[in-house]
Amino acid sequence: MKGYYAGLDIGGTNGRLKICDPDGAVLGEFTAPGCSLNTDGVEKSRLRYRSLVLPALDQLNLDPDCCLGICVAASGIDSPSDEHDCRSSFEEMGFPHERLLVLNDCEVFLHMTEEPAMVVISGTGSVCFGRDKKGSIYRTGGWNHIVSDEGSGFDMGLKVLKAVGDDLSGRVKCPVLTPLIVEETGLDTLGKIDDFINANLMEKSEIARLSLFAYQAAARGDHEAIRIHRECGEALWGLIRDTKAKMNLKSPADKLNLWLWGSVLVKNDMIRSMVEEKVREGMPGTETGIPEMSALDTALKTARSLQ
Repeated sequence: MKGYYAGLDIGGTNGRLKICDPDGAVLGEFTAPGCSLNTDGVEKSRLRYRSLVLPALDQLNLDPDCCLGICVAASGIDSPSDEHDCRSSFEEMGFPHERLLVLNDCEVFLHMTEEPAMVVISGTGSVCFGRDKKGSIYRTGGWNHIVSDEGSGFDMGLKVLKAVGDDLSGRVKCPVLTPLIVEETGLDTLGKIDDFINANLMEKSEIARLSLFAYQAAARGDHEAIRIHRECGEALWGLIRDTKAKMNLKSPADKLNLWLWGSVLVKNDMIRSMVEEKVREGMPGTETGIPEMSALDTALKTARSLQ
């Protein structure tokens, strides 16, 4: 059996696997249902990992023990015990312990540079990671969408529902936002909003998708939608600021890369501009940008660096 490298990006919805030969030539790319270890549990996640990896290896006539390096960037790796559970699933498949790296799917972007780096992610949820020159990892946020995930799509969506509810109660005016939500969802009474939240509170993607209408309304001048954007931008800046404060940087002048990722930061230029402005003011000299490589390609690149 020939040697190979593998990178995985396993999110809550989709899992992706990319395999290349020792020269970097791609042998195959595969997709299967994803999982999040901290919400789906160990057994379901183990089965999802296997359903993504083993058929792909079989198709390419590859064996796990011939892998030269594998980087697993997986959702829900939030503690040493989570890392151990994920690692055990891959070792059970036959991947060598010393050639296996398991990371949170957001943390993987820190491996794009050897310089001190940070990544703030806002998609359905939110989190910020930082890594100093010693390789120590620091984290702020992203623990639970009820008590955390500030500045995320879920946070924005929940604020949208609150604003529309206040409009229907006669407390504020949302001349653009409320009609958009009513037309899209039919949530035209407080009772319906209450039922919707109760039905979807634990399925955060349904609430998170309402953030798209906040963006549309803000672009058309709705004051409440603009306020929602401002609050979420401030919250994301708070994640960045607090993560940097934890990092072991010798001086404020140390070079620092900050990556912005996730659907909210990549697609919502209003939020992204707010965050970038806060970073320029509060962390002058920080190099900010959207990663050129996807999490999957970054995981594969990281796998190829394993010795």
